[in-house]
Amino acid sequence: MTTRGRRGVTGAVVRKDLATLWSSPLPWVVGALLHAALGLLYFGDLQARQQALIQPMVPLAGFLLLAAAPVLSMRSFAEESRSGTLDLLLAVPARPRPLVLGKWLAAWGSALGVLAPAGAYVVLLRWWGRPDTGPVVSGFVGLVLFCAALTAIGVLTSSLSSSQPVAAVVALFVTLILWFAHVGSGALAAGPLLAHLSISERLRSFAAGVIDSGDVAFLAVVTVAALLLAMLAVDARRLR
Repeated sequence: MTTRGRRGVTGAVVRKDLATLWSSPLPWVVGALLHAALGLLYFGDLQARQQALIQPMVPLAGFLLLAAAPVLSMRSFAEESRSGTLDLLLAVPARPRPLVLGKWLAAWGSALGVLAPAGAYVVLLRWWGRPDTGPVVSGFVGLVLFCAALTAIGVLTSSLSSSQPVAAVVALFVTLILWFAHVGSGALAAGPLLAHLSISERLRSFAAGVIDSGDVAFLAVVTVAALLLAMLAVDARRLR
């Protein structure tokens, strides 16, 4: 298949998945719950600090996205597998790469769409005070990359199961392990390695106003690795 053909397949998958997902109540409910929880937690933190800071919002949003991203990406391949349409897709000359990329781009775009209203907090902060621009920019850059990694893991678990709930639970379990990887690392021989695997610590660096190349590379590696494994899983199914 030519490059133009692969792009055509990817674009068609993105459009189809976005239309299917956003015509259902799922992203609207997920977004409403996420921002209700985020608003309560964030403004409670601001009242306690008595400062107009964006920094507390970033890890709070990241933790809530651990639950939101798997729900948004769980149907990527699991629903196709359950309904039998995945077998039809694999029967035509469509390689796993454009299919996986299309599914991931749709899930990533949906996660960003659900997260987008968080930009209103910046407007409110500028109304109440003068927050530093650096942490605002780096915090949202971190959340964008964070969403990319979470949805890639969600697409991977979805490619391994025909059950949406199972795919979502496994993705949540994996991301929770990565989130809390640094906890208790000092008592283990492999503690330094586990601390480096912690996505929560990476996100806190972005919240502090630092866009570190190591943090960017780590989230990019997680994203690419998950997508490559998803491609292998889909290709194995095609060969079977």
